[in-house]
Amino acid sequence: GGTTTYITVDGSATTTVFSKNTRHEDSVLLQVGSGNDAAFYHNGADTFLTNSTGDLKIRQFADDKDIIFQSDDGSGGTENYIQIDGSEGRTLFNKPVRLNDSVELQIGSSADLKIFHTGTDSVIQNLTGDLYIENTADDKDIKFLSDNGSGGTQVYFELQGVSGGTNPFTVFPDNSHLVLGDGHDLRFYHNGTTNNTNIENYTGGIFITNYADD
Repeated sequence: GGTTTYITVDGSATTTVFSKNTRHEDSVLLQVGSGNDAAFYHNGADTFLTNSTGDLKIRQFADDKDIIFQSDDGSGGTENYIQIDGSEGRTLFNKPVRLNDSVELQIGSSADLKIFHTGTDSVIQNLTGDLYIENTADDKDIKFLSDNGSGGTQVYFELQGVSGGTNPFTVFPDNSHLVLGDGHDLRFYHNGTTNNTNIENYTGGIFITNYADD
């Protein structure tokens, strides 16, 4: 039954202050810029933030605060999907990130490292310098797994980190073959059942030559 301030034209601050909500009906634009360069509106189905001049920048000036992108979590609530963490200086992805076929994940100022899937195969491609695969966890390994022919996977070989050791080990598990030749002509393996080590040659002779002087 009383009155309240809805709009104040503040002459001292040269600002117009809205003290109550404003509503734009569907497809009525909130336009910004002398040439209506930016607009915000809802068309009855979707919400749009559009820009027609220059770059579109989203800025956060509060110290140690974040920019957080939230969306439906599939269970009636919302969840953080992307968080630009101002206090830690990093970007956090809290949900899986999917790149479609042949879309590259490019790393480096000149796209020096690329990771992508062609629709058939997965590719890790390095274009500059050496390619390092490094495990710095103490006493842990780098394991190379592939299909085991029975619907699962198994370790074919591993680079083994040894506690207190000075010599690195490349380990081929029992029955894992080290194979040379396009036709799998020469094979080395250890049979874990009979505990025998096997050297098998299927083509030509076996030559062992020492060229060292003396």
